[in-house]
Amino acid sequence: MKIDLEGQTAIVTGAGGDIGAGIVEALAKCGANVAVTDLDMQAAQKVVFSMSAMFKGEYKAYQLDVSEQTDIKRVFSKICKDFGTIEILVAGAACAGEGKNYFETPMETARKIADVNIHGTGMCIKEALTYMLPQKYGKIITISSVAGREGTAGTPNYSISKAAMIALTQSVAKAHAKEGISANSVCPGYLLTNMWKKGIEKYSKILGKTPEETWQLLALDRMATGRAQEPADIGNAVAFLVSDLAKNITGQALNVCGGAKFN
Repeated sequence: MKIDLEGQTAIVTGAGGDIGAGIVEALAKCGANVAVTDLDMQAAQKVVFSMSAMFKGEYKAYQLDVSEQTDIKRVFSKICKDFGTIEILVAGAACAGEGKNYFETPMETARKIADVNIHGTGMCIKEALTYMLPQKYGKIITISSVAGREGTAGTPNYSISKAAMIALTQSVAKAHAKEGISANSVCPGYLLTNMWKKGIEKYSKILGKTPEETWQLLALDRMATGRAQEPADIGNAVAFLVSDLAKNITGQALNVCGGAKFN
C-alpha cells in the first residue's frame, strides 16, 4: 500500500513550527503540493526552501494570521488562485503561554489562546469548506493535543482550547460527511518543540530541577514507550488520515503520544 497525494493541494497553518514543518514534509513525500502558512513569514519561507530542495512538488509560503478572518479569506483566495484547488486543510496554528495555573492567567492571555486555537481553527475550516463543498471532496485535520484529552494544572487554557478543537472537528465531521468531507484530529504527545522548551524553562525553576530532569519527569516518564514524539510521527499520522486509506475514518481524535494517554 502507498499513500498517494499526487496533484492534491494542502494548506498547512502554523507550518513554520516544528510540528508544522514535519506535517509539510510528510505531505510532500506523498506527492502533495503544499501552501505553507504561518504568522512568521520567514519561518514559512524556510520550510518552503527546504521542501523545494528535497521534493518535486510545488510549495509556496504565505503569511497568515489565523485570528483575523479577513486575512484568512485573503490568503485562502490567493492559494486557490496559485494552486487551482484546495483538497486538504491541516489546521496546526496554535498559541500557548500562560501563568502557573488557571487563576494566575490574565484574561487577555486566555482570550488570545481561544482566539487562535479555537476561533482561528474554526474560521480556517469555514473558509476551506467554501472551496471543498462545491467539489464534494475535502480532508480536514486539526492538530489538537493530549492536553485536550485531559485537563492540565499548568496550562489549563491551552487544554481547554485543545479539547474544544476536538469537539469542533467532530461537529464538522457530522455536518458534512455525506458531502464528501472528512474531519479528524491528531493529538500529539510530548515533543521537544520550542514551545515545550519554554515550558521546561518555567517548570525547571518551579520544581528546582535541571531542564533535563524536568523533561524526564514531565514527559518521558509519562509515556509507555519512554520515547518522545518527533515531528515526523505527527506528519505520518496526518498523511494517513488525508489519504484514501482512511476514507472511512471521520470524526476521530488520534493520539500520537507513545502511550501517554490511552483513549
